[in-house]
Amino acid sequence: MDVVVKTILHPNNKRRVLIVALENGSYSFSEEKWSDEPLEKAWLPVGRFVSICDSAETAEREARGRVRWLADLV
Repeated sequence: MDVVVKTILHPNNKRRVLIVALENGSYSFSEEKWSDEPLEKAWLPVGRFVSICDSAETAEREARGRVRWLADLV
């Protein structure tokens, strides 16, 4: 089972990036957005990036390079 090891929230709390440890021992990341639809209050995937990394730190660097809003956060 994949396990989220870090969550990075956008300042408006409506987007987030998840750094994920994969079952095979590698890491990846995904971006999600919050849906305020009345019957669908949930996090929805924006896109899963095909990025297999050797560590959580490498996955976060990849995310910062690919997710536009995340690149602007310190």
